[in-house]
Amino acid sequence: MRQRHWLELLKDYDTNIQYHPGKANVVADALSRKSCMIAGIKHGYWASLRIERDLISRIKEAQKEDNEIWTIVENLDKQV
Repeated sequence: MRQRHWLELLKDYDTNIQYHPGKANVVADALSRKSCMIAGIKHGYWASLRIERDLISRIKEAQKEDNEIWTIVENLDKQV
């Protein structure tokens, strides 16, 4: 039933679906992990981070000097 739903959804698109068995499909393996298994790692990781007080201001200053960001912003403004 699930496959039929996806076939109906994808039939109007020019797609090329390839099967990658087992360990060759690392991305799908990482995405399919149970969230409860990863939750402990996430919480431990975030608990160990130390945020500097001036982090946000440093990010803003770095963005002002980043030409690539401003090129993207200008292109987005043109599309609106």
